[in-house]
Amino acid sequence: MNNIFKTTVAAMSACLLLSGCIKEATPTDVVTDNYVSLETTIRGIPAALVQAGSAGYATQGAGWDFALPAIHLATDSMTGDIIVTGNTGYDWFTQWGTNTSLGSDYAVGVLTWDNYYTWIMMANSVISQIDASDLSAVDTDERTYLGFAYAYRAMFYFDLVRLYEAKPVKGIDKYEVPESILGLGVPVVLPSTTEAQAKNNPRAKVDDIYNDVIFPDLDMAEQLLESYSAPDKYTISLAFVYGMKARAWLERGTAYADAGSDSESKEAYTKAAEYARKAITTSGRTPLTQEQWEDPDNGFNNANSNNAWIWGLALPTESVANLFCFTAHMSCENAWAEYHAGRGINRNLYNSISTKDFRRHSWLDPDRSSYDYKSCRDDAQEYFSETLADYANIKFRPAQGAYESYATGGAADHCCMRVEEMYFIEAEATAQAGNLSEGIRLLNEFMNSYRMIDSGIYDCTARSGNLDSFINELMLQKRIEFWGEGIIMFDMKRLDMPTRRGYVGTNAPASYRLNVEEGRAPYWNIVITRGETQNNPVIATQNNPDPSGLVELWKG
Repeated sequence: MNNIFKTTVAAMSACLLLSGCIKEATPTDVVTDNYVSLETTIRGIPAALVQAGSAGYATQGAGWDFALPAIHLATDSMTGDIIVTGNTGYDWFTQWGTNTSLGSDYAVGVLTWDNYYTWIMMANSVISQIDASDLSAVDTDERTYLGFAYAYRAMFYFDLVRLYEAKPVKGIDKYEVPESILGLGVPVVLPSTTEAQAKNNPRAKVDDIYNDVIFPDLDMAEQLLESYSAPDKYTISLAFVYGMKARAWLERGTAYADAGSDSESKEAYTKAAEYARKAITTSGRTPLTQEQWEDPDNGFNNANSNNAWIWGLALPTESVANLFCFTAHMSCENAWAEYHAGRGINRNLYNSISTKDFRRHSWLDPDRSSYDYKSCRDDAQEYFSETLADYANIKFRPAQGAYESYATGGAADHCCMRVEEMYFIEAEATAQAGNLSEGIRLLNEFMNSYRMIDSGIYDCTARSGNLDSFINELMLQKRIEFWGEGIIMFDMKRLDMPTRRGYVGTNAPASYRLNVEEGRAPYWNIVITRGETQNNPVIATQNNPDPSGLVELWKG
């Protein structure tokens, strides 16, 4: 991990400094004496999260190297819900989509490992510069910056634990998680960690990371931001902290249940539901309307075009790279990247969406006349019918509808948390805590109030005869809701869910037809990079098994 220490200051100075509402971006000043100012560092974190080339491979043409939005695309590519509908030769996320080249020797591993630890070091830099022993003596600005830093660090470790924890996998020949690494997370790096300690820094236990880092950091962030009013959706807020607590307690609830601790599980689930409701109330956010969801110019690309986003990231026009941005890979309407692979929805998942559910309009039906699809393109009717494949997505639109200009159209805001997730967490956690009927009521209420064209027609009661069947139904709706947003893989890994891309009539390309029928996929246990095992040798004996190629392709 010493390589992270060496590159962090350079990364801080190279990333963009966001000012004011953290929307506009300008280059940072050159860092002197290996010191980065408090304000520069904290405002540089959200810029670093969308920085093209953040993992150092953009100069080698690696089209997956664009920070957190790329990580979200990579994890969703591993679920099987995203299907490449175009030329697979242009799919820069093929390793994640086909379970190939995911071992420690391959470059793609740095996307998660190097990025998250660089961001952690930026958060640590802020925390180390403020004496928090007496918060009453900390001025208002520093108090806010410190709250941001703790919230960021909690989020980064939370993601790392979920990515790297080696959970058991069933039914895959030649893949077995050694008992010695079960329950292990990632190495913890704090402001007090020296470079020498980082060279001999084993994976910490997952329980310890939650108890000693994630929850204490979120508690500190909550305390520090209790009276802070975020000026915009690009700024960390108290509602975001509550949302993070809801996510974390939901994860812990499942972990305790898997460990057989019913009382701890119910307590954790209860907290998840409580914090989800706090996030909803505190944020004042409301779910996307049909008009906002289908907006041809602002759909899923503009934090200010709706009241649903709790927190998002801005990608300023001057920072957009042609290939190295989310829109280039996910928007099927853009005309500047005709080489893009094109991404659509798994046919089976699409067919599970009610025709009375307006979310169905995010993907092109084989019968194009089934709906009057909206588009930012002047040639939409011809383009949709003759160029785009069935089930291609039009959920993620070019920014401002500028489908011909990558500098403008690629400058899309990236959503990291919206209020709808809190409704799903509240419903699941309520049911998991023991109140199944209330969980059913909450899901029915959400779907009828916010997602069905005609209210009152959704009712999952008959499909929810027990907790397992309800969770399956809730996850079906959650997969539809957050398709492409980087959320679902974590839920599927947590809940030990199977995946199916190979079946009669599948629209998945042949090399992507992976079925894992007995539970979670082995490639959801991300492998630590060789660079880390060389710099921190103790990790070499604790690494996750390489899953590459161990899931047989469906050939039926």
